[in-house]
Order: sequence, then C-alpha cells, then structure tokens
Amino acid sequence: MQSLKQFLQHSDLAMRCRRVSVNGDDPFLISEPWALRQYSCELHRSNGDRQVKDSVGSDNRAPDFADVLDTVAAEAAVVDQAQGYEQWALHMGFDPDSRHGERVYRAARRQAKLLRQLLGDEQYVKLLWLTERL
Repeated sequence: MQSLKQFLQHSDLAMRCRRVSVNGDDPFLISEPWALRQYSCELHRSNGDRQVKDSVGSDNRAPDFADVLDTVAAEAAVVDQAQGYEQWALHMGFDPDSRHGERVYRAARRQAKLLRQLLGDEQYVKLLWLTERL
C-alpha cells in the first residue's frame, strides 16, 4: 500500500486554493467551527481541466495538498461503499428521511463522479482503496 504523498508524486494533479469569507464569498460554504480560515480549493490535472472543488477549513495557513485530496477521497469512498442514500445517511449521521441529507448525498455523489473523471478509473480505485489515509 502506498502513502498519499507517493500517490501525489506519481500523478499530474495540481491544486489551487483561495481564501474565502464565510460571510459572503460562497453562500453554500459550511463553516468548520474550529477553523480560523476557510479556503475554496480546486484539484485539477496539470493541464487545468476537470476541476474538483472542495471547501476546507484551516488554522493559520492554506491547506496542504495531501490533506485536501485525502478529504475528497475519504468522502468519495463513503459514497462508493453505500448501497444508496439510506445507508449513506446512517453512516454519516443523517436522518434517512431528511431532504437536506439527501441533497448533501447527491452533492457527494457528484463530487465522487468528478474525482473519478479527473483521475480515471484506475487511479481513482488506487487512491480510494490502495492508498493509506492520513
């Protein structure tokens, strides 16, 4: 099993982050209460196409590339393992009858699909199931 840093060394992924204000830059940003700063990060190939976006909280500096990729991969793994919304909701602590939870689930599925498109099937499987989590 390889480390996340080894996975990154053998990929052509890149990341850019920008600091965002919880008060208005992104109306859909969910603030992490422990975080001093919020960042909107985009993962992309070196040619810049097929972006995967994620909102990340950080203490004093921009988030580390490996941390962002690990977060996105962990969320994708939960979606991939679930047999549907109800199973995902129980695993993630949502009420299976919640409309809000179902919207979060659909967004997580879209994010996992984008990550798969960004990496390709082989690298996606390698990242989710054959790479050590941080």
